[in-house]
Amino acid sequence: MKKSIALSLLLTLGLPFGQAFAAEEPATSRISGADRYATSANLSNSYLGWETSEVAVIATGRDFPDALSATPLAYKYNAPLLLTGTNSLPASVADELDRLGVSKVYLIGGTSVISENVVKQLNELGITQVTRISGKDRYETSVNIAKKLGVSDGVVVAAGQSFADALSIAPIAAIIETPILLTKKDVLPTSVARYIDSEDSIEGSLVVGGTGVISNSVMADLPYPERISGKDRYETNSEIISFFAEAGLLDMDYPFIATGQNYPDALSASAVAAGWYNGVILTDPNSPKASTKSIIQQYGDLAEEYIIVGGQKALPDSAVKALFE
Repeated sequence: MKKSIALSLLLTLGLPFGQAFAAEEPATSRISGADRYATSANLSNSYLGWETSEVAVIATGRDFPDALSATPLAYKYNAPLLLTGTNSLPASVADELDRLGVSKVYLIGGTSVISENVVKQLNELGITQVTRISGKDRYETSVNIAKKLGVSDGVVVAAGQSFADALSIAPIAAIIETPILLTKKDVLPTSVARYIDSEDSIEGSLVVGGTGVISNSVMADLPYPERISGKDRYETNSEIISFFAEAGLLDMDYPFIATGQNYPDALSASAVAAGWYNGVILTDPNSPKASTKSIIQQYGDLAEEYIIVGGQKALPDSAVKALFE
């Protein structure tokens, strides 16, 4: 189910974009739940998800930092990426773990974001192999996930202060089995710098986002860096999707669409999207940006169905309809 692509694909800029096609009466389906936790469970249980899985990756549904680097780990184990509360495992997620027959869980983040009570509840479900991956902060957590993944060619570097750019690259990073390292805007965190220095196999760095989130001074501290960005999160998302679709990495036959204003739905969708070699298109839930509508048009001829992620409050039908007008 996996593809392996050298990092040189990431670093070869200037590939030609595809031709624009108008998407006429596109087929859409919506995967959602009563809340963000149920949405993550329903994504796993959807026709695009998993029938069984020995492994599940669980991240917090309360805040984004620790969760941003989790998608490649889920992909490595062909596992769903599910969400949990801080002190309690949601019933919808517990039911999904049982349906899948999960026997091993990776928890992303320390006890302040996912408490030991969640571990206890997992144990009560018969899941005794629970491995926590965490660090003293979001940056060290991303490093420790990278250590679990391993590095073959290079790394992706995204801002740790916001979620959109990391989620835009997450399915691609997963498919090419490349870790996502988080950074501060103006300085590369010590834990990240030390990790990069210790890995001789890192031949290049793909920086995601503009100078407003990752400065040129941080780029200068990275090995052979290249940047993909746009004027805002939506244009950056579109640039990423265009680049990797043209590189042959994304099929664009079942694109996922999620709100760009919050992270949970896009995070859970990223692991499913990676398994189908598709991207997650982020859109403004009130009024779609021109760059988002353009990416829909650009690959409209390839799309068999658009998967809308989240309920009406997160992404109303009116916003989805506006994407295709």
